[in-house]
Amino acid sequence: MSREQPRTAQDGQVRRTIPHVAAWFAAGVASVVLASVAVSMVSGQVTGSRPAPLSAAQVEDELASASDGTTTTAGPTSSTTTTTIAPTAAGTATTAPGGPPPTPTTSGSGPGPTTTTTTRPPGPAPSSKTYDMAGGTATLRFSAAGVTVLAATPKPGFSVDASPTHDNGVRVEFENDDHRSRVDAWWDGGPQDEVREED
Repeated sequence: MSREQPRTAQDGQVRRTIPHVAAWFAAGVASVVLASVAVSMVSGQVTGSRPAPLSAAQVEDELASASDGTTTTAGPTSSTTTTTIAPTAAGTATTAPGGPPPTPTTSGSGPGPTTTTTTRPPGPAPSSKTYDMAGGTATLRFSAAGVTVLAATPKPGFSVDASPTHDNGVRVEFENDDHRSRVDAWWDGGPQDEVREED
């Protein structure tokens, strides 16, 4: 009886192991099947959407349309928008419906687009002006950047004061106890000034 007990224990252990081995084997088979299905789906998506190679006639059509200045799409056109941009005699571009708007160009006489450059007319040149007043003499330089004092010479008995004003202008004053001479100068499309003599 002592010999039968170990056999019974071994048989029970084998019986418990068989379901585990069967489950492990079934899981391995299922994973292989799932992997092969996934690979076939991905390969079908990658290789199935690749367009067919162009024939010799299609290549000639593509080259001819490129030399005409047009752009076409070969292959399946169910989801592709074909846009044609060709220069016209006036030098502007036309676009087929569904395409992006053409880049505007200036009109020209030839078949291709022409370019023009726009130049601004030069503004007034800088100038200088001398003011001879009762209290002294001031020389000012006018330009679009503002007005600067080149010289301010008071007459005997007068003092001089030069100060900036709004819009890059200047004010020059000659003053004594009895009289004041003042010039305000600024730039507004050209030289502007105002002279005052006050007792």
